[in-house]
Amino acid sequence: MRKLAPILFLLPALAQTGPTYEEWTKYLLSLPDYRVESIVQGKWPYLEVLRKDRLREYQRTGGATARDHEFYLPLSNLEATREVARDLRKAWQRFEERYYWRVITELNNPSFWFAYCGFGLRGPELNPPLPEVKLMVPSEGVDTAFLGAATRGGALDLGQWASAGLHKLDRYLPVPQVDPQEFCDGLGMSLLPLMYIPGFKIVVQGQEVFRTPGYPSRPLWFNEGEANARVERAMSHALTNYYRDYLTDVANVLLTPRPQNPAQLVSALPKDLKSLGAPKLYLPVPWQGHLLGGGSVVAPVYTELIPTDPQALWRQLEGAWNIQKAMMDRAGSDLEKVYMYAQFYRQASKLIAIVSAQVPGLGVLRHQLQALVDGPLRSLLSGIPVLRGCSGGLDEVVACATSALMLVDGAVKLRNSVDQLTGGRLQNEVVKVERESPGFWKFEEAKRWLPPASLPEYEALGYTSFFQATNFLEITNIPDMRNIDLSQVSLSNWVGWAWSQLSRLIVYWHVPITVDIRVEYCPPCVIAYPSLPLEGPAQPLGVPPYTLPFSLERTHWRWVSVPEGYEIPGVKGTPYKVLADLGSFTPNLSVLYRPLIGR
Repeated sequence: MRKLAPILFLLPALAQTGPTYEEWTKYLLSLPDYRVESIVQGKWPYLEVLRKDRLREYQRTGGATARDHEFYLPLSNLEATREVARDLRKAWQRFEERYYWRVITELNNPSFWFAYCGFGLRGPELNPPLPEVKLMVPSEGVDTAFLGAATRGGALDLGQWASAGLHKLDRYLPVPQVDPQEFCDGLGMSLLPLMYIPGFKIVVQGQEVFRTPGYPSRPLWFNEGEANARVERAMSHALTNYYRDYLTDVANVLLTPRPQNPAQLVSALPKDLKSLGAPKLYLPVPWQGHLLGGGSVVAPVYTELIPTDPQALWRQLEGAWNIQKAMMDRAGSDLEKVYMYAQFYRQASKLIAIVSAQVPGLGVLRHQLQALVDGPLRSLLSGIPVLRGCSGGLDEVVACATSALMLVDGAVKLRNSVDQLTGGRLQNEVVKVERESPGFWKFEEAKRWLPPASLPEYEALGYTSFFQATNFLEITNIPDMRNIDLSQVSLSNWVGWAWSQLSRLIVYWHVPITVDIRVEYCPPCVIAYPSLPLEGPAQPLGVPPYTLPFSLERTHWRWVSVPEGYEIPGVKGTPYKVLADLGSFTPNLSVLYRPLIGR
């Protein structure tokens, strides 16, 4: 792992949000193998991806081998990737705690050293919950023509990284949530140089006679030079050593399969069709790795191997219909809507047929599907000349409409007039020429909004969801001031955000004191003595830079959906190849997975 020197102050213009769409090598999602019967024979489902430039060279010359442009990615369980995301959060939380408590302990040495390094005072263990699965629709992945059409009717949510706002602690406590030895390394007790002379007041017989300037908020004298030196020394130590540990933790989390060896992987597979379930496997594929300047670590994900709950399957189908219909209502012509309705019906019917082979009693779903599609489809037929003759049952109407649309598509490609076929309703070509899309491009683009699903849903509907993780260079403070969710403003949100900021300020704690002099009579003697009660609580004294700066790489994660035949966003380089900095962390995973997927 490379050693990254601390970069504390950079121009904001240096901040990056990742590579642009044009910089990515075009990898196409192709030929998913979801045959359920092969799973019980010890073969795990996988995806095939094609590198387009090498494929074309192979087709042109035949000089390369198929392995140069074909790559196979085993699928991972969605819940397993949530656990990976949780561990990425925990790695960050560990770094954040070590960073802060190193700085504040060294600054307030010896009092904090005695409390934490000496006596081992600490709080509970870090235990973040499983992060929510939030689908991101990346703007760099969506066809710009579709995006323009779909946003004409109003704003279109493209989503954000699932990790947005999660680089923080779940609770900010006044005690460390890591073992003090994690931030006390090499830190000894320091009594000298003297850090301050406390502010004080003198009281004689209950009457105040003197107080120092600024009492009780300011000490009489504060060693600012030593305070600055301590803070800079602690920050340098944390941003060199603890940050390197953070990168190591992240690499181990992302690049380690779960389970870790082939025997464990095979033993995790179901032994018969009745016990398919959702084996919790995480099988990452480094695409140059996640470091800045690389690409991503990816894992295609599934929710379950075969849907077993008919009502849950119907809700997923209905959800897919609502998403794609809403997109088409905003971006499509009447002719394009017909294509979407017909194609959705065919794909959903295929899904029901696939699942029916394993789960009985799905006949009611077919009736529900017909009721969903029949009305909207038939309402469009009479207004389009080429479709007016389509009648009969829904299956007949869909078959007729499909044939008619192929006729329109042929006329478009031959550059013939299609007014007599469409009645002037053609808004865009039915199949977009010169694209990898296997079907109507707007219908395919809308699949980017479909959530992670089961293997039959991917196979029938023609898309797959991916878990992806990558590093971005960020210039911010810790805790990140951007972590407040302004879309859900509430008193508790504001209070929690304010506490996180205030509780992690870089301050030296000084204690104002009172010298109380009283005369007591105990005949035949007179006794006078000072007392030292506290004047209120300890007072904070801010020390530059006041908050913890951070100007380095940080790991983000997301879930994205990719239509079959389309480019996979966020990848760069070659699957299973990693940057040199990650070589010691990554075994040859393609060799590890080969017996599992049989390729």
